[in-house]
Amino acid sequence: LDFWSSWCPPCRREAPTLAQVYPEYQGKNVEFVGVAIWDDRGGVIKYVREFELPYPNVLDGKGQIAINYGVTGIPEKFFIDQQGVVQLKFVGPMSGEALRTALDALLSVDGGDY
Repeated sequence: LDFWSSWCPPCRREAPTLAQVYPEYQGKNVEFVGVAIWDDRGGVIKYVREFELPYPNVLDGKGQIAINYGVTGIPEKFFIDQQGVVQLKFVGPMSGEALRTALDALLSVDGGDY
């Protein structure tokens, strides 16, 4: 679960990495979901198109989902298992290497039920 905003420079720097890594994990029990916070529909649509994000993205215009998760900065990622338990949280942009390392580590636990 990736919290981002179209007006956030670190989010904009990270978006191509997420778009590149996502297809590498298709079919591996992994799903990316983007949550645009404190943004507007037009900005979100433009951002998703600009960076060709291939995974689902939703708009949390008032930031309620972010507040419920306790987001402290964006971009911020929550790695959640199939039971809905947060296994890992990362604040700030992730490199492709860091993202792959986190996903691979979580997939190696319990046969990859994340």
